[in-house]
Amino acid sequence: MFEGLTSQQSNTSVQNSPPTSQQQHVSRHWSQPVCSTNRRCHLDKPPSQLIAPQPHQLVQPTQRIQTEFSHTNPELFMPSKANVTILKLITHGEMQTCIYCVDKLPMFFENDENKLVPTLYSLWKDPDLLPYFTTHPGVLPKLNNGADLMLPGVVVQGVGMNMYGHYKKGQMVAVNLTSNKSAVGVGFLPRSSDDLYMSGGHGIAVKILHLFGDKLWGIEPQLAQQVPQFKTTNLTDDDFPELGNEKRNEKRNREHTLVGNAEILNNGVEKVNTNQSNMDGYNVYAEQADIENEENCIVDFESNKECHDSGAANSVTPELILRNAFLSALKNHGKSMQLPLLTSTFFRSYVVPECEQSLDMKKTKYKKLSNFLAEMVDEGYIVVREESKGIDKITSIDLDHPDLVKFITDFKKPTSIADDNPLFHSELTELYIITDPVATLFTKLNYKRGEGIPATQLKKVVREYINKVNLVMSKDPQAESKSYVLDECLERICKTNVATLSKVTASIISQMNHSYQMCSVKDVSGNKPMIQMSLATRSGNKKVTLVSNIECHGIILTEFIKLCKQGAAASATIVSLPNQKKEMLQIQGNQVRFIYTLLTETYKLSPKYILGLELAKDGKKHKKK
Repeated sequence: MFEGLTSQQSNTSVQNSPPTSQQQHVSRHWSQPVCSTNRRCHLDKPPSQLIAPQPHQLVQPTQRIQTEFSHTNPELFMPSKANVTILKLITHGEMQTCIYCVDKLPMFFENDENKLVPTLYSLWKDPDLLPYFTTHPGVLPKLNNGADLMLPGVVVQGVGMNMYGHYKKGQMVAVNLTSNKSAVGVGFLPRSSDDLYMSGGHGIAVKILHLFGDKLWGIEPQLAQQVPQFKTTNLTDDDFPELGNEKRNEKRNREHTLVGNAEILNNGVEKVNTNQSNMDGYNVYAEQADIENEENCIVDFESNKECHDSGAANSVTPELILRNAFLSALKNHGKSMQLPLLTSTFFRSYVVPECEQSLDMKKTKYKKLSNFLAEMVDEGYIVVREESKGIDKITSIDLDHPDLVKFITDFKKPTSIADDNPLFHSELTELYIITDPVATLFTKLNYKRGEGIPATQLKKVVREYINKVNLVMSKDPQAESKSYVLDECLERICKTNVATLSKVTASIISQMNHSYQMCSVKDVSGNKPMIQMSLATRSGNKKVTLVSNIECHGIILTEFIKLCKQGAAASATIVSLPNQKKEMLQIQGNQVRFIYTLLTETYKLSPKYILGLELAKDGKKHKKK
């Protein structure tokens, strides 16, 4: 939506800040540059605070939300004690707009008609804020590259004139995926629903204004969120009964009931006429009996429910919680533990954080940690050696223990907070989430339930499993070429005992959840060229350091230059050499050692990707004779 802009920021929280007088020109973009540039913007520097708000402006955003979105509660987006910030922007088309941020998180922005448009964070808080257009997961990367949502990519929700709802031209809509109901984009309809239907499935369905992964979504990197998983419950066979059976049974039961009632009435009509008082007494007695039977059924149901609840509560014992936490600690941290390790440190640092509930060792049958570890030693999980009286250390862990290999752990999202200024470019990555049906397969490769595996690496992971369990090729002449004889785990997933690698991978993918995630380009696998450092001489016999292929590793070049200027206290610029196709970074002086340290320590790049360290200074000053 924006290409170049000037920004202002005003704080609208209850605690007013003193007014300042500064102005700053910034450039900001909400998505990567593409052919269509009518909604792009670029941001190099954070906006500066300019104007302190007046008291009458404090309730304006809340009133606008109440007016334009009357069916929602404004307190859900802008709590009374929240810090509300208005970011004022001027686009490349000289259009002024504002972004309303709540605790630095963008919630709403204005369009060219000065109407509020909710961001993805608002739609994740209130999914019913806008109507939805649904598309396929494979369309999201195209939208992320700058394309609008076209009619062939829309999954229609009805038939006839109801295919695209009943909306007017310019209606704000959200975009979600068939695999997830949560919004991944916001836009507006360039035509009404009737015109969309009459267009014959050609043309633009939704003009995208804001998308998951753009710069508005990542305006505060430390607060950026992934798309929440919001799915409907899976359908079962009970949701699809055989046609006509239920109605036919009901009709048959109704007919039998009517016939039986008619026979009773015909046989007892004289008794009813002669003994009306007796029948009245019998009806009262029958009603009382029915009431007593219903009360007895309710009491029995409640007693059964209480017994079931008490049984479920008793099934989760403190011993089971302790054992699961112990196995989770070995599964998740066994490879990274530095042995020998004190048993007290192991329990405090690894076992306790893995407990699902609060655990008191004295309430277990072991009473002491040493008794529990002694049982684990007998089962072969660990080896404990007593260094001195009262001091025990774990010296060995059997990570190939059958029970430990089969144990399934849940994936926990990392709690580390990203830096305010990211060092790497972000990229939309296609993932497949590990679910319960395939968890037994991936847990043998040390993956966790709920963890995402990139789509490009999934086939490699399946091949790794086949090599680990030593599956043999099938000798059946009727089977396809290069087919494997599957083990019990793969046989349960693939529903067959012989299959090729491609079919095994397809069967596994069909039972996993499809998702997307914004991740650093550094974490994306691929063939990346080596970072080459070299020295050159310029006029006046001045040496300069040339560095190439930095951007191929996802490093933001502007941030890298800034760190070079601050750390090396030398000028840095981008140059183009006649014999080089790509641009290179030029730094004044011999800065090979500094560049190497910056890349390995700050950017955490492996030294195997860096060449030219032998050109660094030895650090010794030679005296002139």
